[in-house]
Amino acid sequence: MGGSLEAYKLFTAEEKRKQDRYDQIQAALKEKASTNESGGRDQHSHGTMSNGATTVTNGAVHTPEPYDILIVGAGFSGVCALHHLRERFPDWRIKVIEAGSSSGGTWYWNRYPGARFDSESVSYAFSWDKELLDTWHWKESFSPQPETLKYVDLVCRKHELYKDMQFNTQVKSAQWQEQQRTWLFTDEEGHQYETRFFVSCIGFLSAPTLPNIPGVEAFKGQSFHTSRWPRDLDLNRDFAGKRVGMIGTGATAIQSVTEIAKVPGLKSFHLFQRTANWSAPLHNTEITPEQMAKFRTEYDMIFKRCAETPMCFIHEADPRVSLDISEADRRELWEKLYSEPGFGKWIGAFKDTYTNREANKLYSDFMADKIRQRVHDPATANKLIPKNHGFGTRRVPLESGYFETFNKANVHLVDLKETPITEITATGVQTSTDHIDLDILIYATGFDAITGAYNAIDFHAKDDRPLIGSSSDNPSDRGNTAIWLDHRPQTYLGLTIRGMPNTFMILGPHQPFGNATRSIEHAVDVVSDLLAHCKEKGITYVEPTQDAVDKWTKHVHEASGGLLSNEVDSWMTGVNHNVKGKTVRSVARYSGSAVEFRRRCEEVKGKGWAGLEFQ
Repeated sequence: MGGSLEAYKLFTAEEKRKQDRYDQIQAALKEKASTNESGGRDQHSHGTMSNGATTVTNGAVHTPEPYDILIVGAGFSGVCALHHLRERFPDWRIKVIEAGSSSGGTWYWNRYPGARFDSESVSYAFSWDKELLDTWHWKESFSPQPETLKYVDLVCRKHELYKDMQFNTQVKSAQWQEQQRTWLFTDEEGHQYETRFFVSCIGFLSAPTLPNIPGVEAFKGQSFHTSRWPRDLDLNRDFAGKRVGMIGTGATAIQSVTEIAKVPGLKSFHLFQRTANWSAPLHNTEITPEQMAKFRTEYDMIFKRCAETPMCFIHEADPRVSLDISEADRRELWEKLYSEPGFGKWIGAFKDTYTNREANKLYSDFMADKIRQRVHDPATANKLIPKNHGFGTRRVPLESGYFETFNKANVHLVDLKETPITEITATGVQTSTDHIDLDILIYATGFDAITGAYNAIDFHAKDDRPLIGSSSDNPSDRGNTAIWLDHRPQTYLGLTIRGMPNTFMILGPHQPFGNATRSIEHAVDVVSDLLAHCKEKGITYVEPTQDAVDKWTKHVHEASGGLLSNEVDSWMTGVNHNVKGKTVRSVARYSGSAVEFRRRCEEVKGKGWAGLEFQ
């Protein structure tokens, strides 16, 4: 069985029942709170549309609900989009539908222990609510998941966004209706929603995948993906005395391993590592009331700084060239970065670190020595040092004691390069040499990144083409007509898609990601301006030209030229060996400077939205 979401649903049926009950309770509590504050919230209320198609579900007749804008996803992107679009178009009917039971997106789903920002908290906040900026207190320099969820919930309640949000709604399909010039969405319960414009806020790390290992459904103990961490699980209570295993060594594993290993009475913990991953210290600290008061006076400067850097972080590369300066000067910067909080140790290195192979090796050797200094057993330390990619050529997870975890007697690293997993059994994991008995098995196996959430929806685009499909030797296979054949995106500005009229993406393929909230706000602003143009001109149809798509996609590819990261398999290069069609590298994100990206968007707007066809 492969790493599909369907497989995930099958083998976690028991956990899903528990989570569904928890979600029902939480939704009821939030419904009650929202009713008290804003006069009620729309939860699965279904309107009528005289010219819409009807469907029958369980004997009931449904007509599509009509909207001007339908937003799918209630993470930071969906929250920002709803706020801005509702203010910009107060007479339009706008709705958010979301699979989860509340807002938050990434921060709703990823509740695993240790989940937190790797961006500085004060750089991640929404910039447009000055009143909230002046009152909200980030408790830590890098906010933990529960605090972040409180923040986005407060934003939604403060601006009464919940009344236009509908939860527990999983989109199943979307069909373009050429005659009506509308999209028709259908959820898993058969309810339909018809909209003139579709704004995708479904996220680029939101479709979890399981490992492509025989037997994932056979394990009889408790098992789950880190992004579906059981809501009622108490780490100290439920892991005490247990034999716990985790497959995966990405960012979620690195954050959660550290916390799991702290459990008093944990019998054993085995981490199954296929590919070693670079990581470096987060250096998180609490933010005192006095420090927060000072940050509030600096917000404008912080956001200005983010707008000036290539990845929208407060950090920027050192302008010097590694090989032009002495070893002592190199080490001085590296030690400084290593001791400071945040992404400076990734982004703030010398400017040639990720384009020059020799420069990258020098920095990688420095980081490898740091690992050796922190891990007592030399053999274990050597296994934890990546051999197939240099430091920073994948997104670098930040940690708070990850490497020291392997100094504990009850923590064991299983190197799958030496002893691969042959199958998962009813009682544990069988490798090529041993059977490791487990009570709990956790899958930290990441996501079908960037395009995966789009693949989870059955799109019937213009001319009935699927959005995503795998190439096939069978000429009649519908997948051969896919717009993004083999998960290879083609877009215009990363915001629009040829063959998908009236569709706009926030944090979609070919956009800069970086410090997410900063990228979200810009994308929402561009889409808002484009929709205002449509409203002013009476436009009902928007689609990029093929020429514009070809030129933009070529620019995206050129912007990634010379980067060592292009030589590495990772979610950033479109590779996930647990997903069919994603075994070959592609350019799925914008690797150029966000400053240049914004300039190009502004240029397009200034030329009357050149590259777009309007009707």
